[in-house]
Amino acid sequence: FEAVRIAFMVSIVGLALELVFAILSHSMILITDVAHWAVDGALEFTTMVTLYLISKVLRRFSWGVLYFESILALLISAIVIGTYMIPFTDYINSYTTEPSAGVTTSNPFLALVSSAGGVLTFYAFSYLRRVYAKTRLEILKAEYMHAAIDTVASALVTIGIIATSLTQSRAAELLTIIASLFFTFHSVANIVEDSVRSLLGLNIDVELKYKLVAMLSERFGDSIDVRSVDVRKIGSFYVAKVELYVHPHTTISKLHRMRLEIAKACREVNEMVYHVDVVFYPRTKTRKRPRSAKEKTKGVQ
Repeated sequence: FEAVRIAFMVSIVGLALELVFAILSHSMILITDVAHWAVDGALEFTTMVTLYLISKVLRRFSWGVLYFESILALLISAIVIGTYMIPFTDYINSYTTEPSAGVTTSNPFLALVSSAGGVLTFYAFSYLRRVYAKTRLEILKAEYMHAAIDTVASALVTIGIIATSLTQSRAAELLTIIASLFFTFHSVANIVEDSVRSLLGLNIDVELKYKLVAMLSERFGDSIDVRSVDVRKIGSFYVAKVELYVHPHTTISKLHRMRLEIAKACREVNEMVYHVDVVFYPRTKTRKRPRSAKEKTKGVQ
C-alpha cells in the first residue's frame, strides 16, 4: 500500500506541474499529456483506495468495495476524457476553419516541463522496482512495468515538443498528440475492461479457484470441508473468499492459526492473491470415520 501511495503522490505532482504550464501555454501536446497523467492518477487512486479498504479497514472483504472501485474508476476516466475532448475538438476543427494557423506548441522550453514529468515517472519506476525486489509482490511488478511504459511516453512527448517548436510543423504536433493519446486510451481501455468485468461478475478466475480448492483439500482435508471458494481479479491482483466447514468444537485459537495458514497457502498458489477472506462454519454432520480392518472383522463375527 505504501509503495502505491508514493506512486500516486508522484502522479499528483506531475499532473499539477504540467497542468499549470498547459493552461499558461495552451499547448495541445501538454494538454494531452495532462490527460494521460490524470487517467493514470485515477487508476492509481482507485487501486490505492481498494488496497487501503482491504488491508487497513475491513477484516472481512465486501464485494461492495469492488463495485465502488469500478464505478469510481469509470466516473473519473469519463470526466477526464470528456473534459479533454473540448480543447481537442477545437484543435481538430482549426485544421478546417484556420488552415494557416500556427502550432500551439511553439516554445521549446516546454520540453523542460515534460522532462520533469519524465524524471518523476522514472523515479516512481525505480522506487517500485526496488520495493518489488525486496518483497517480490507481483502487484508491485505490474505497477513498475506501467511506470516504465509511462517513462517512454514522457520521452516521446519531450521529443515531440522539441520537434514541433523548432520546425513549427503542425504535422509533427498532431503526430505527437496521437502518440500521446495512444498511451492515454490504452490506460482508459484497461480501466474500462477491468471495471466492466468487475460489475458484470466476469472477473472470476475459475482456473485459480479450482487450484485453491485442490490445495485446501490436499493440505487441510483432515480438518476442514470446503464449502465454497470465490476468486476475483481486481486490477492487477486477486481477492479470494474461502468458506469452510470445521468441527463445532474447534477452538478459536486453532481457527485463528488455520486462517493464517490458509491465507499463506493461497498466496503460495498465486503471488497475486492480495487478500484472503476465510470464513468458518460449524460442521452440522460428523463425517463417518472409515472402519479399520479389525473393526470390520468384529462386525462380521
